[in-house]
Amino acid sequence: MKNLASISLLLLSTSAIACGQPPNPLLGKWKLSMPAGSKYAAFCANPMEFTATTQTLTWSWSSKPVTEKVQYNAAQTAVYPTTVYVMGNSANHQTYNFSSKNRMVDDSAAGCTYERQ
Repeated sequence: MKNLASISLLLLSTSAIACGQPPNPLLGKWKLSMPAGSKYAAFCANPMEFTATTQTLTWSWSSKPVTEKVQYNAAQTAVYPTTVYVMGNSANHQTYNFSSKNRMVDDSAAGCTYERQ
């Protein structure tokens, strides 16, 4: 019985490691998707880049990229629509809602729409 329990535990931990985290659709480079004729959106970062541990945002008022360490909560990302939460240096989080793997909208008052570069 002890051997059976040990084998079961080993199989469960191996399958959990093999599956790993769900894929994070946010990783990569993103650009602002604006209506024709628009030059910039004052409250939208553009461009943005996300790695496994950082985000780099460039804001129109500074034009300087700002990088910070982040953590992601990307659950149920195998189907769309889906959502990814980003937690950075503040106690708040940013929410990105994906309609597909290449289009997303940030969940803010500005409602900035992005497409993958």
